This record gives sequence, C-alpha cells and structure tokens, in this order.
Amino acid sequence: MFDGPGPAQPHHPHADRSAGSGVQIHPVIAQRWSARNLDPDAVVTPDDLFAAVESARVAASWGGTFPVRFLAGLRGDAAHATLASLLSEGNKRWATSAGALVLGVVQTVNDKGDLPYAMFDAGLATAQLSLQAVSMGLVAHPMSGFDRDEARRSLRIPDGFEPLVMIALGHIGDEDGADPAIVERDRKPRRRPTLTDMVFGEQWGAPFPAGA
Repeated sequence: MFDGPGPAQPHHPHADRSAGSGVQIHPVIAQRWSARNLDPDAVVTPDDLFAAVESARVAASWGGTFPVRFLAGLRGDAAHATLASLLSEGNKRWATSAGALVLGVVQTVNDKGDLPYAMFDAGLATAQLSLQAVSMGLVAHPMSGFDRDEARRSLRIPDGFEPLVMIALGHIGDEDGADPAIVERDRKPRRRPTLTDMVFGEQWGAPFPAGA
C-alpha cells in the first residue's frame, strides 16, 4: 500500500524532483527538495524574504518560547557578503548564487533556564520556511557547512544563542552552462526510507496495520 509512484501533481518548477509516495500528500511538500544549481541573476525580493521568514515565525514552539532568530542578506548587500564568507568551501561553490542567505540562530537559554526543545523548534521553523519558499516557486536549501565561531564573532551573536543553520534562498538555475558536478548532484535520485520502514504498530518493527 505504501510504495509506488505518487499521484500526479500540478506543474511546478520543482515538479521533476517530486518525491514518490504511495499516499497523496500536498504538492508543496512533495516538491520540496534542496537544489544546488541556483540562478545567480534571479532576484529574491525583500517581500519574498519576509514571506519566508513569516512562515517560520508562525511555526509551533515549545511553551510559546519561540527561540529562533534570523540574520539575512540579499545578494549584493553587505549582509549577504558576510554570510557568504562564513560558508564552507564546498557550499561557497553554489550557495553564493542564492538571491538571499539566511542564518538561523537558536536561543538555548533564557531567564528561566535552558530551553530543551529549542533545536526542535528551529527544525519546525526551517521546515515551514522551506515549504513557503516552494509555494512561491523558490528553493530553500538548509546547510550545516559554515563557520559557527566566526559567525558569532563577525555577527556579534550574544551568549545564549547558537548559530545553527544557513539557508540559501533562491531560484532554480538553468542547467546549460552550470557546473556539471552541481548538476549531477541535483539529478541524483531522492532516497528516503519507505513508510513501512518508518511507521510501526504494536511494537518496534511490527507492521502498522494499514487499512484495518
């Protein structure tokens, strides 16, 4: 029941990479993927950026703490240049083409003590930002490869906050003239566990009684 191609989805810039599924899911979710071949000329507007961050702002948050903050830059401004300089060499090869770069920072402690679910909240916020990007025809590619220590220093991130994820926000680029190695990585099949390997029933490893 769980395996096989998913239902046909409306055409979208992401459609060729839609995730196969044995059950119907929303097209925006099916079409989310982390492209690397980004258009170095396409513009991400301030409105685009704010819409993406607004979707993160309204994400669920443990105890209403919402510990996530963002530093962002648009291609051509000083903030974008600073954020780009923090990237690992591998990510610099492609992510500097993004119309916007966004650094997700998470608060790990407040005046009441540690925030034990801060990282979970950051994941929820990043996921919603990514889906909002897809709905606007954009790509949001989260990255772990950047210099956290330099981010704290150069961006003056205060104690109690942890730079966690860099997000490239942009448009899918044309494969003609793009770096062949990046195009090849983007063309690799998306691999995920099957639903039967993820959803168990009465105990670990026991099949979920679908259709029961």
